[in-house]
Amino acid sequence: MRKYVFGLILLVLLFVLAACSAKTIKVEGFSAPESVTSDGTYFYVSNVGEKLRPMDKDGDGYISRLSADGKVIERKFITGLNAPKGMTVLDGVLYINDIDHIKGYAVADGKQVLDLDFSVDGTSFLNGMTVIDDGKLLVSATDIGSLFVVDPTSAGSFHRLECDTDLYGPNGLSYDSKTGTVYLCSFGKDNQPNGIVGKGHIDGNRFYFEKTCRRDGFYDGMVYSDGEVIFSDWVDFKKEGVLIRQDLETGKLSTLELGEKIGGPADLYLDTKGKRIWIPMMLENKVMIVGY
Repeated sequence: MRKYVFGLILLVLLFVLAACSAKTIKVEGFSAPESVTSDGTYFYVSNVGEKLRPMDKDGDGYISRLSADGKVIERKFITGLNAPKGMTVLDGVLYINDIDHIKGYAVADGKQVLDLDFSVDGTSFLNGMTVIDDGKLLVSATDIGSLFVVDPTSAGSFHRLECDTDLYGPNGLSYDSKTGTVYLCSFGKDNQPNGIVGKGHIDGNRFYFEKTCRRDGFYDGMVYSDGEVIFSDWVDFKKEGVLIRQDLETGKLSTLELGEKIGGPADLYLDTKGKRIWIPMMLENKVMIVGY
């Protein structure tokens, strides 16, 4: 009887482990992958380059294109970038933050259709990006602690938002179109894990922000879905990174079970259609795809 019970427990355990491993895919062969986005059919990964130098204009950055099951279709779908980071797709155009420029490429053929220069505003670290109302983009500039609203349809016009609150190196952005709420996490200042998590709204040329979490960290990616946010924390610059979930009604925090810590979890993407999270493992040159 004891042997039977032990065997049954072992069988159940193996089944659970197999089921968990089946939900997780790791794709290799990237070059400091920083962000993932999708056009609904394909998935795109931004690669900072062969060396993790996010502010170097060295021309070795590129965008990879993958299928929905994680197979690399074109490792270098778009080339000639410097250090591409946050991305989003809007109306058939892939918009990319590339140091002090925002560049747009048609997803149909990879041809460039937009190039906006932000260098006059003093930034060298355009980072997070999300779509907000009226077909506009919201972009974070981590190094100068600012947010920009971009209208790519109006000759690429943009303006900086005023904010009375120190955003501590704003990074990941997500948007709830039903309430007009912007969710934001920041990487921190002075090389310290003092990044913050919170929400805000845009009113004219101003951004009003409030913290929603007392936990500080090296925060990178941020996604909102169904009353909760998920954000990534590098923790340190080793393989110690985690994903944190926060229930926005209760404020409760929990750590997602990924099976392992991650080296540099960057600008993640929530695939609601496939019920998966795509996580760039920036320090490991991989992308993890995990079910949720």
